[in-house]
Amino acid sequence: MADDLNARGLSLTIVEVGSLLILNILSLTGNTLVCISVYKNTRLRTTTNLYIIALAVSDLLSAVFVMPIGTGVLIAGKWSFGEIVCQFHAFFSLFVIYVSPVTMGLTAVNRYVRMCKSDQQYKKLFSVGKSRILLTCVWSLVACYILVPRLTGLQAFEFVPGYAQCSIAHLSESGKMIHYGIVLTFFFLLPLMATIISYTKVAKMIRQHNIGASSTIQRRERNTSISAHEIKVSKSLFAVVFAFMVCWIPFWVIVVLRRFRVVEQMPRNFELLCMFLLYFSNTINPFIYAGMNHLFKREFRKILFCEKRRKVGVLSGVVRTEEVETRSAVLFRNNQRQDNYHTRSDTQQRSEDDQIEGHFQQFQLVTLTACNSEVASGELNFVTHHPPLDDSDSLYT
Repeated sequence: MADDLNARGLSLTIVEVGSLLILNILSLTGNTLVCISVYKNTRLRTTTNLYIIALAVSDLLSAVFVMPIGTGVLIAGKWSFGEIVCQFHAFFSLFVIYVSPVTMGLTAVNRYVRMCKSDQQYKKLFSVGKSRILLTCVWSLVACYILVPRLTGLQAFEFVPGYAQCSIAHLSESGKMIHYGIVLTFFFLLPLMATIISYTKVAKMIRQHNIGASSTIQRRERNTSISAHEIKVSKSLFAVVFAFMVCWIPFWVIVVLRRFRVVEQMPRNFELLCMFLLYFSNTINPFIYAGMNHLFKREFRKILFCEKRRKVGVLSGVVRTEEVETRSAVLFRNNQRQDNYHTRSDTQQRSEDDQIEGHFQQFQLVTLTACNSEVASGELNFVTHHPPLDDSDSLYT
């Protein structure tokens, strides 16, 4: 197999290296955009997006620690990074392979509870604190499962030329059977079943919502309704899961066929395809977010084109102009009312006009202060209790 890696033609080498470089750049860019978007826009800091961030971070680990070294191997035609780098490379590769399906399964269960259960049940099971603890425990468990057998000498890491990366080496047949029994059950099949069941129920709920049946069947005992935004989020996540499983089912089929020697001699191209499916899965998720979630799409566009938060000022300017017109109209009506009916004295009229003028000046001060983003502490309780609009809360949504 190592000879096959060295015996590649120039054209095949260019295709493999070029493809992996493109996937690496897209994965690094897209998943970084997801993290920056959630950091900058508070509206994206939801419980569901916490799982999306976790998946993006795992994809970033692949884009930073796995793909670049794989590209170097394909260029050199051999492993030339030393034993220590091989150990780290194998750890991060296995960690991404194991933790990504589990995170996707948790995301699907989160969507199921949000769409099909009451708000009280959702908040009880998937509060922000509990979600963070759950993800931390799952990721720690996966890391321990990889490290403990390696540190105790039950398993080893070695370079696998067919994968063009370092991976696990089994020291005994019984250890290999136990390992894949655990991995396939808890890190693939269980998340796969949870995902299929959860999204089947979510799809049924969306279908009922679209035909109007859920208004009397599903919501009678609940105080809230399923918003259009929740449906769009679920559809986008369903697309992520579908693409994810399209990549990972062939991946595990190839791994099992190779590891248990079901196929006498696995072609090198199929083994390399196995890893490219993993890399492709790490790459496509952010583009599905951008294509189906308008909040992510808007944040991506603002980051890529360096758009500044100017919409608050524009919005404030429109409101300020309308307020001037409204004030003038009110004063004009009052004057007309006084001329036609003579029901108010001059003192009462001046008092009302002064109140209108005072409210308008206060509004002007608040609007100009919000536009300049320089609200001083202690000025106007109105500013304290009504902070300037964030760009994500403007009317341009």
